[in-house]
Amino acid sequence: MKLFSNFTSKLISSVHSHKSYAVLPKNLFYFKFLKLLFREGFVSRVILQNSGRVKVYPKYCGKGFCAFHKIKILSTPGKVFYLSYNELTKMGLGTGIIVLSTCKGLLSHHSCLKLKIGGTALCHVC
Repeated sequence: MKLFSNFTSKLISSVHSHKSYAVLPKNLFYFKFLKLLFREGFVSRVILQNSGRVKVYPKYCGKGFCAFHKIKILSTPGKVFYLSYNELTKMGLGTGIIVLSTCKGLLSHHSCLKLKIGGTALCHVC
């Protein structure tokens, strides 16, 4: 989880410095997380490089605003944060997504509600 926290902080720091892309380490878990961000519309492109790195292009809206500005880690190695389907239905999230690790892989809370499953809440992207 500490490595995931470092990964997300590198991504956020590139967004805050208004870089057009971020070069991050390649890892299957990170790649699945980036694919989820791509599906949800937070990232415009994800390119695998031969050097064992991933080039990520955050999606910028008009006037240079990024589609996301914060990734808050919810589960830590000391405290795992589970969300059941019933708890997800009671949550009212205005903006952003909660990324959950489920038996079906990494999913957003929208997908979990459609599939009627819960899982370990990894982070909140807003």
